[in-house]
Amino acid sequence: MKLTLYYSPGACSLAPHIVLEELGIPYEAVRISTAQGQQRSPEYLKINPRGRVPALAVDGKVLVENVAILSFLGGGFPQKGLWPKTTWDQAQALSMMAWLADTVHPAYAHLFRPERYVQGEAHLEAVKEGGRKAFGACLAEIDRLLAGRKWAVGGHFTVLDAYLLVFYRWGNRNGFPVKDLANYTALVDRVLARPAVKKTMADEGITMA
Repeated sequence: MKLTLYYSPGACSLAPHIVLEELGIPYEAVRISTAQGQQRSPEYLKINPRGRVPALAVDGKVLVENVAILSFLGGGFPQKGLWPKTTWDQAQALSMMAWLADTVHPAYAHLFRPERYVQGEAHLEAVKEGGRKAFGACLAEIDRLLAGRKWAVGGHFTVLDAYLLVFYRWGNRNGFPVKDLANYTALVDRVLARPAVKKTMADEGITMA
């Protein structure tokens, strides 16, 4: 199986990049600089017409959206232990990943890319402020959901934990008091201690700051 991940450093594509490294299987990582607008290049739009990362090419067929990519990588290689074992825990992982994708990520996007939603400086600031409040509330909710858990679901490291790292890092980089979120911080510290995570972040050239 030939796997090619299209990613941008520090974007939400960090999650499948970590998972591919954790799986220990051959893959190619292709850097797409969203800062330089490469996601809108004609070449990349042929891969993902939505102009977003990540995209995962699997033997020439392309899969997009993190929920699908992480489910494929986790569920497709169950022997690697990155996918919950029971149907209930699998459903719980999917439920939380869907919420991260459709609520938490858009809340951050309102803060980070308000121009997607409105035009005009006054309106942009209002959208950013709304995004800041919504994203902060999401981080606090994640912290509550992680209470009493070593890992997010199933009692062991899964693709969901890699996905959760993304939003904690974004919060940390944007001045949110994430270190005050004891449960979330403890989870992230465990994730960061994993060799595959260290390697992936080094390969992307990113830190938590």
